[in-house]
Amino acid sequence: MSSDNKVLSFIRSQRLYVLMLIFIIAANLFVVSYPHKEKDKASSKKKIHRLMSRQEMIAQEKRIKEILEKNRFLGNVITASAFLCAVMLMMGLILCVRGLALKLSGRNIMVAYGAPPDVGWRILDVCKAVVVFFFFGYALAFTEAIISHAFALKGHDDRLVTVLHASIMDVIGISIVLYFVINKFKGKITSLGVSFRNLLRDIRIGVIGYVAILPILALILVVVIAVLQLTKYDQPTSTALEILYEDSRPKLLLILTVLVTFLGPIAEELFFRGFAYPAVRKRLGVKNAVILVSAVFATLHMNVVAFFPILGLGILLAYLYEKTGSLIPSISVHVIHNSVVVFLAYIYKIIALPK
Repeated sequence: MSSDNKVLSFIRSQRLYVLMLIFIIAANLFVVSYPHKEKDKASSKKKIHRLMSRQEMIAQEKRIKEILEKNRFLGNVITASAFLCAVMLMMGLILCVRGLALKLSGRNIMVAYGAPPDVGWRILDVCKAVVVFFFFGYALAFTEAIISHAFALKGHDDRLVTVLHASIMDVIGISIVLYFVINKFKGKITSLGVSFRNLLRDIRIGVIGYVAILPILALILVVVIAVLQLTKYDQPTSTALEILYEDSRPKLLLILTVLVTFLGPIAEELFFRGFAYPAVRKRLGVKNAVILVSAVFATLHMNVVAFFPILGLGILLAYLYEKTGSLIPSISVHVIHNSVVVFLAYIYKIIALPK
């Protein structure tokens, strides 16, 4: 069969996914070409605000001291958090040195408790799931826009819509993965590495793994910040952090916190480590799969500053799954990391941002 015939045969057999892909491309072109004047003005104001904050650094430090003097409880929380971070970094350094010593002596850094299951799906199936996910994403966005226009919801809450949209997409992502695994391939939830048989052990492994990688993540972050200062690159704030910093409604912030610290990590681990990694591993081998899946994971976060820290974190998440055959350690690490980031963001919002 000629290459042209193979392509046509593939398109016929996968016509539903091809149509979804065409819809995604068309929708993306429409979004790119659609004018965003108001959004551009808002981003420009945010950029000016960041520049002003640097110029007022001395005044900001004075304001922080005043806040901490008035709020002793907050001061104690920050002191305790700084002490805990220092202890964790010291423990992480010890674990890193121990791991390096084991590696140099030819021994394994971590005992293998299991391995990811041999799955029936392939990389093509992972790509199909991605196409379905983005199709539903654009379909949901257009539905929201149509409802807003039809009912003239000019005063609708953009931030609430953004958070709810992200939450719904995480649920859709989980549903798509479960559909492919359970319905299409007649597998079970354990096929994704989800097992609570050794729950406490797996959580402990996740905590130790996160502590061990903390010094590496800190070093990467220091290097990235130094490069940014040299290049004078101004990294835009992520949408989640923008909402957290600028909004003060408890219910919205609670939904956002749950989304970032629990729902998001579970959805991402089910897809990247539980679903995508075993398929890529079967095709390309362990090392290539760890690097490729982690690189895609970091790239899709669309954050230049955080790319290398997220890449390092992604490698740890895949490594833990490879060594345990359980997704619980990876989920534990992801939840802990996002919780730490959100906690620090709240502290920054309280003491550093102007009221």
